[in-house]
Amino acid sequence: MGKEKRSLHPCKHLRKRCPLDCSFSPYFPSNKPHRFAYVHKIYGASNVGKKLLVDLPVSCRGQATDTLCCEAYCRIKDPSVHGCARMVSVLHQQLNAAECQLATIKAEVAVITTTLQPAYSHYKLS
Repeated sequence: MGKEKRSLHPCKHLRKRCPLDCSFSPYFPSNKPHRFAYVHKIYGASNVGKKLLVDLPVSCRGQATDTLCCEAYCRIKDPSVHGCARMVSVLHQQLNAAECQLATIKAEVAVITTTLQPAYSHYKLS
């Protein structure tokens, strides 16, 4: 019986043989090479593989890897800012604008309600 030969993108990129218990395999599949490329470019493979993923519980590693991929992609896409911080800032501004609009509309409804209320006060509502 021969050993299963597989080659993940991280191992190819690092020019090393991919062991069967490769720490990258669950998080950087070979059919999505861009995920590792982004993370490697921003953080470096050794930082991700040896330091970050090893220190996290196994149950959190998938989410951490997804977050790193997203953050790295954002930093590559727009290097003038700090990755996802720009998206968070834009969303925060949009939320503040929506809250201001909502407060304005509520105030307008209150004015209209108080203006119309005396005109219709002689009608009995049941």
